[in-house]
Amino acid sequence: MMFFATLALLTVSPQGPDSSITLTAAAARALEVHPTMAAASAAVAGAEARRRQVRSAWFPQLTTQASIAQFQEPMVVRPIHVLDPSRLAFDHTLIQSDLRLSYTLFDGGARIARGRAAGAALAASTAGRDAASAALLADVARRYLAARTARETRDAQQEGVRALTAERDRVAQLVREGAGAQVELYRVEAALAQARAELTQAAETLDVTRRSLARALDLPAVTVARVQPVAITPSDTADRAGLLARVAAQNPELAQAAEAREQARQFRRQAKAAWLPRLDAFGAVSAYGDGGWDFTTEWQVGARVFYPLFEGGQRSAAVAQSTAAEDAADARYRAAQETIADGLDQALARLVQVDARVAALEATTTYSAEVVRIERLSLDTGAGTEVEFLRAEADLRHARAQLAEARSARILAHIELARLTGDLTVDWLADHTETLP
Repeated sequence: MMFFATLALLTVSPQGPDSSITLTAAAARALEVHPTMAAASAAVAGAEARRRQVRSAWFPQLTTQASIAQFQEPMVVRPIHVLDPSRLAFDHTLIQSDLRLSYTLFDGGARIARGRAAGAALAASTAGRDAASAALLADVARRYLAARTARETRDAQQEGVRALTAERDRVAQLVREGAGAQVELYRVEAALAQARAELTQAAETLDVTRRSLARALDLPAVTVARVQPVAITPSDTADRAGLLARVAAQNPELAQAAEAREQARQFRRQAKAAWLPRLDAFGAVSAYGDGGWDFTTEWQVGARVFYPLFEGGQRSAAVAQSTAAEDAADARYRAAQETIADGLDQALARLVQVDARVAALEATTTYSAEVVRIERLSLDTGAGTEVEFLRAEADLRHARAQLAEARSARILAHIELARLTGDLTVDWLADHTETLP
């Protein structure tokens, strides 16, 4: 249902009004249409099929076969159980068929190991799909917030251009009236040219970020909706030990590495099982016939022990290879633990940094706006200078752009922390983000 609602929000005509989309709706659509998720889901389906295939080894195997052969000279067409010439039957045509039921009673634990390895592979694929989902959500959030930041930056530049244009007109009027110096007009024209250049750059950046978001959502760039401002509801980040416990229990990348290690361990057990004999039981019904379709049937039951005495070192090499693969998988798991723990520390530090930066820039923006207001009044009363006003106005534009970037960085920092702890889902975004008016 959310998919169709999202689609309706996004597929507006280029000539139609600019519609809106929330971060949660964009994330939900990306999970529906992005090829990364299609590939991850296909991997899970393949692993599930492989596990069903491995489980089939626990069922009896029922097979049948038939053949017909034409001989140059008459051939025995019935089983010979006694040397009685009267019971021998010959014909140029021999027809044979059988129905055989077999079951492996013991194989050294190879079936158990294969089954557990297949189960671990399925769990690893599922964890990989969860990791791909979280990574995609984080990427969509980055694109969404980049577009939002670019829009706010462009709006700030537009406001600056409007203010400088009005100032240019005011100074030009004073120059025409002989009440102002030409150099002041030059200063305003230079500042206005710089502001227009920054506005052009901001507009191009906005176009690039919108196209980037459109690709993630599989939509034409001309129909990407107007992204809405968003705020984050911070989750509890005070207890680092608790966060590490959640990472160990929920992080999908770590779970994927753990399941890959388990799969390698089971492959080694399967390789070691080849050193034990295999015991099979079987039963069959066979039929033998001649060209006249006269058949003789008989049944048989039995057991077979199979053990290769010499294979040129194949079994020992398989054990050595699987042992090395297990060691590598264990090393990759420990490396993943270290990488994720480092990422957690960096995310926590990043949260402190961006919170401080947002607070500082909010104050800077407030004070800069007040400075611009005061400098404007000073110019009107003849007590101020054009240089100070232009500097204050430029500082305000830059502060607003930096504040937009810092706010987006704070949201992304919380999203990255949720990705590391394994909490990042569309529902998490819905619970922890708020669309602003």
